[in-house]
Amino acid sequence: MQTKTTRMVGVMEVGEVADRLEALARELRAGSLGLHAGRARMQLSPAVMLDVEIRGSQGQDREGVDVRLSWSPYRHESGTRGEF
Repeated sequence: MQTKTTRMVGVMEVGEVADRLEALARELRAGSLGLHAGRARMQLSPAVMLDVEIRGSQGQDREGVDVRLSWSPYRHESGTRGEF
């Protein structure tokens, strides 16, 4: 199967970003994530257990948080890696 990707990039106000993240969280809880950016659209079906990476960075003139969720429909491992 060919790998498809979609990516949303831009500048938004804090409230709009929070709204988008809350909508993603609701969809994640419901078991289906619909992503679209421009013409690219995809529907993802998260597994019960996800690999999670949350990374924060802080520099002199820039701060950020990177959140990465990934899963395999055939892997059912549990456990926490890294530090939260």
